[in-house]
Amino acid sequence: MPPLRAFLTVALGTVFLSLLFLPEQVRDGNRLGLDPRPEVEVLLLLGALGLLALLGRRLPVWARAVVGVVVALAALFHFLVAAVPSFFERDLDLYWDLPHIPDLIGLFLDAAGPVKGWASLFGVMLLFILVSWFVTLLLGRMERALAVPGRPTLALGVAVLGLMLLPIQVGGRPLVSDRLSLEVGAHAARTVTAWRIMHGAPGPYAAALASPQPPLGDLVRLKRHDVYLIFFESYGTTVLDDPRFAAVIRPALDEFASAVNDAGYYMLSNRIVSPTFGGGSWLAHGTMASGLKLDFFLYRLLLSTDRRTLPQYMKAAGYQSLNIMPGIKAPWPEGAYWGFDRTLVAKDMGYEGPPFGWFGIPDQWTLKVALQQIDAHPHAPLFTQIVLLSSHTPFAPVPPYVADWSDVGPYKSISQPEWDRIYTNPDWWHLEEPYLQSVQYDLKTLAGWLKQLRGQPLVIILGDHQPPGFVSGSVAPHTVPIHVLSRDEDLVLPFATLGYTAGAIPPPESGAVKGMESFLPDFLRLFSSGHSVVEAPEAMPAGGKRG
Repeated sequence: MPPLRAFLTVALGTVFLSLLFLPEQVRDGNRLGLDPRPEVEVLLLLGALGLLALLGRRLPVWARAVVGVVVALAALFHFLVAAVPSFFERDLDLYWDLPHIPDLIGLFLDAAGPVKGWASLFGVMLLFILVSWFVTLLLGRMERALAVPGRPTLALGVAVLGLMLLPIQVGGRPLVSDRLSLEVGAHAARTVTAWRIMHGAPGPYAAALASPQPPLGDLVRLKRHDVYLIFFESYGTTVLDDPRFAAVIRPALDEFASAVNDAGYYMLSNRIVSPTFGGGSWLAHGTMASGLKLDFFLYRLLLSTDRRTLPQYMKAAGYQSLNIMPGIKAPWPEGAYWGFDRTLVAKDMGYEGPPFGWFGIPDQWTLKVALQQIDAHPHAPLFTQIVLLSSHTPFAPVPPYVADWSDVGPYKSISQPEWDRIYTNPDWWHLEEPYLQSVQYDLKTLAGWLKQLRGQPLVIILGDHQPPGFVSGSVAPHTVPIHVLSRDEDLVLPFATLGYTAGAIPPPESGAVKGMESFLPDFLRLFSSGHSVVEAPEAMPAGGKRG
């Protein structure tokens, strides 16, 4: 091989290998950036090829193929390390995230459709194979180029120079990147630690699990009214604080407040901090129920304890409990821990209408089933948890709201042109519009449901987490709106002592927002005997005006 061609082959090959590791996470925003620094691992691979050339050796064909696959896997791993924080504002965690890959594939297939979905997955696999093959081919070409006299020494010199430049920093960053090695080391250590903790080794969670539990409360201030805890999927305060979203959602919240005001409800609202961002709804559900701020570890460890949960506190106060979870499609043995008397999952919902989103069941049907369960027979005071899903990623297709609730499921009133519009694929690169539409749909659905709800129950509606970073944009706090409503003013008045304000719009961020883990002890304290609420300001109807 001519010397110039050999030099270009080695140089361009090194550049291409470095380009595979170009993405990086921008720490001050939910987005990916590009890091043009050369990777020290690529330079070391170049040096290894140069050393083999000096010894008159070359990699066997099988070894070259293995290195090609390893490089492709390393590039994929590096991309995921950079991308995951852009969606969920947390680092990739292989121990917990790998088991969710089948669910993510299922979500993608449901969102894109079987044809486009499988074609896309096949395209990704083909791309991985092509990258592996090309790297393998490139390594062979580089080895042949390094057989030219003088080139092995040059390759070794470049590798040594890269190691020498590693400690030198400009602007707080080394001239040569060692991100890949740091990422592999950090994740290996994290995975080993996770495995040890989940297999009985002492960890940092013992103190949390041993922390004092709130005492049982008689909850007499609830006056034996029913209580409903409703989780609103991906309902984050970004809909209030981001001008793009607020222009759409604040009017929708005003309409919601007006509707429930007409139905006789008082409403107070606030912000509360979720333990998760962009996903992991079960951590929010568990944090509200346990009074502990849960992460993946603590959630799993909690299931092996006998700590009391919100349903168990309610039972001790004379309440029955019902859990409506339309998103549970597989066996859910850990559900028994939470202490509900009954749990309805997807197979129990009886939905046979058109599918919407990943879970299929629209929230209006879920709330319709809740009404049927509530009205089925006389009951002791009831605590019901309801998990809404229509605003779950990927948000589309958004179900139609029908004023006649008997038409939910059959949807006879929906015309074919309307169905064509509903099932038109959105712009998958910009899901802000279907996200906003799904929030609007749920606000309208909740207003319609609250009108039909009998009696004077206490209704608590809150988001589980912010939408993923590709919707929320720049780094957003973990705060979500929380609304408390009742036709009995005495049931919402206690929340004013916690900073809740009248109406559907929570107060602005003050820097002192409490976490979801505070809800259980606060709730027990506010509604048990011995607690005074005389210092609370007067509550007002949902619309903010007295009739």
